[in-house]
Amino acid sequence: MATIIPAAFVSDVIDGAIVILKESRSGIEAAPLEREFADDATAPASHGIVSAALTGLCDQRAVLEQIAGLQAVHSLQDALSNALARRELSLQYQPIVDRSQKVIGMEALMRWNSTEYGQIPPAQFIPMAERSGAIICLGAWALEESCKQLEKWAGNAKSAAWTLSVNVSAHQFNHWSFVGELVRLVEQYGIAPGRLILEVTESVFLNTEGNRLQGSFQRICDAGVGIAVDDFGTGFSSMGYLRNLSVSRIKIDKIFIDEVVKSKKDQGIVEAIIMLARALEVGVVAEGVETAEQLTYLKSVGCSAFQGFYFGRPSDIAQFL
Repeated sequence: MATIIPAAFVSDVIDGAIVILKESRSGIEAAPLEREFADDATAPASHGIVSAALTGLCDQRAVLEQIAGLQAVHSLQDALSNALARRELSLQYQPIVDRSQKVIGMEALMRWNSTEYGQIPPAQFIPMAERSGAIICLGAWALEESCKQLEKWAGNAKSAAWTLSVNVSAHQFNHWSFVGELVRLVEQYGIAPGRLILEVTESVFLNTEGNRLQGSFQRICDAGVGIAVDDFGTGFSSMGYLRNLSVSRIKIDKIFIDEVVKSKKDQGIVEAIIMLARALEVGVVAEGVETAEQLTYLKSVGCSAFQGFYFGRPSDIAQFL
């Protein structure tokens, strides 16, 4: 049954959603608002707005603004669900360099140029895709596009030895078909061992059962695919996982690099991560390098690879070939 809201009046309608409040002796039904977001990730927020309005915690203008915001998110989610079919997604590439600043690989970064909304920042659409589950399809697309790119690079003397890193979310990693599909792509595109690297965050360690995680890592390693722990140190770091799993690279998060030239705390963290990588015999990449001073310091403490705006912003691959 629809909820009856006394002392309220319909003041506006946005795409079928009832917007409240306006004082009146009449009662109205709030059910259309609830139905509008019933199956959507924004549902809890929309119900909160209704409750706030009923208890007098926000005025009519605030309600209107929040409902409009929810409607915008809802519309953006719809657009994202059609982005692949509309061919609105693309990959850009950011170089990874060695101590001599020679390019040794790239990281593939997803971009979305929406027909309706223009360029949508990854920080906005990636979390949205993860909440809605669309990240499974988007991630699968990015992985295959990356394999296609590696196949092309193999025939170019400049890029033949480059690695290509692809971000894989915990949702994608834990999907039942992920490892099998990865192995199929490696075989289909003839990817040489060590050239494709999956970048996972520490959330993968937390969200995957131990034996299953170890089995997945081993199958990935057997397929000749490397695994990098991205944003290392910002989440729940488990030395046990690093010791027992086939990790090939650790990436030091940008937050530890930003102030590393003058921050003793950041220097201590960075040096500890580099020492850990050496002990585990895995590679280490410093992310977010933007100045010559940062690069000089990182070299002085033994960092072997670097990534950041100092070497190049994410761009179309043609810029680097």
